[in-house]
Amino acid sequence: MIKNLLFFILFQPEGLFTRMRAFDLFRWALVLQFIRWESTALTTMVTLYREQSSMLLPVPFAIDPNTYRFFEIFLYGPYGLLMITAMAYIIHVHGAPFATTVPLTMRKAWTLLGFCFFGPWLPSLCVDSFLIMLGFGGPEFIIPWHVTIVAAESLFTAAGLRSIFGLPRPRALALGALSGGMFLIFAGSVIR
Repeated sequence: MIKNLLFFILFQPEGLFTRMRAFDLFRWALVLQFIRWESTALTTMVTLYREQSSMLLPVPFAIDPNTYRFFEIFLYGPYGLLMITAMAYIIHVHGAPFATTVPLTMRKAWTLLGFCFFGPWLPSLCVDSFLIMLGFGGPEFIIPWHVTIVAAESLFTAAGLRSIFGLPRPRALALGALSGGMFLIFAGSVIR
């Protein structure tokens, strides 16, 4: 099942959206998000900690940067799941009144974000590790790459909101952009 879902995420998102309209895929979305956040913590975050790559913003509260990055490895996963939950809540609240085909519940919003913020991330994991190992793990390389990935995730979310729930195009694009903006703010304020 997971192999089929990954195929749809990467190559046929419309097929995934059709399945999301008919089936409850929340558990799969939760598993994929758990994989996303824990894989990043165990690869990218560990590599950043070992390589001591530069940070864009200083660490808050005068915490030692190495200590901060060390604890990021363990807290990255729960924080990521919390971010997706906050984003799903906003999508649900601001999108539910405009859903015309399927009710936009909190569970369905979380499922959509779980898939949409997984597919474009897959190449990001490989590229992140590659950039860091080559010594290009600083913010001047990582940030533009991640903004590009978040833009793809946001567009994917907007397409899902239109396809699954029948949201009007302007509302779907606005909510997709809002989810990406929230992601950048939440991630940018804590992740170093």
